[in-house]
Amino acid sequence: MRMIITENEWRPALLAIKKYIPFSILLFLISFLGGVLFVNFYPLLAKESFREVSESFSFLFNFGPAQMGIFIFLNNTVKVFLFMLLGVLFVVPTIFFLVLNGWILGVVVALFYPLLGMAGLFFSLFLHGFFEFLALFIGASLGIWLGVSFCRETRKKKTKVLPLSPEMKKVFFPAVGVFIRLVVPLLFLAAVIETFIIFFYNH
Repeated sequence: MRMIITENEWRPALLAIKKYIPFSILLFLISFLGGVLFVNFYPLLAKESFREVSESFSFLFNFGPAQMGIFIFLNNTVKVFLFMLLGVLFVVPTIFFLVLNGWILGVVVALFYPLLGMAGLFFSLFLHGFFEFLALFIGASLGIWLGVSFCRETRKKKTKVLPLSPEMKKVFFPAVGVFIRLVVPLLFLAAVIETFIIFFYNH
């Protein structure tokens, strides 16, 4: 695998995914609304589900700031990268990841808005979430682009096209280039802010 991806490769990729970003945002917002409605219709189930998920991450509070920041950054980066790559499976995993994140955000906002208000939500969630979800939209759009390109090549060849065939490498490497230059820095910034917020609330 090549280690250097030139600007002439990744910049056209950034232009290519622009048409998928609005779709990613729209799908995310619809899923967000679904999460909000879920809390309104099934409040007890939503609270219990959130409590169980929160407990599974309780070990984070045993970490120091540096450890926590590294864990958050690596966890988010690996997830977004994985679901970007899995876009070649006819886009389904990428769409699922996007919908799941929108739904979770909707649940969290609906549960905590009565307790924190808009100002509290902005500081605890949206301050770092802006960068995190921007990275998510770009990563999801890259995954959709990979999936659409894979389907297009398969249909053009009228035979099975391997994910790393010469045709797909022309899409794959630029997608990785955009991920490294845009998604990774955004996730790093989000992790730093999120770590600061967690320690601010707990100390």
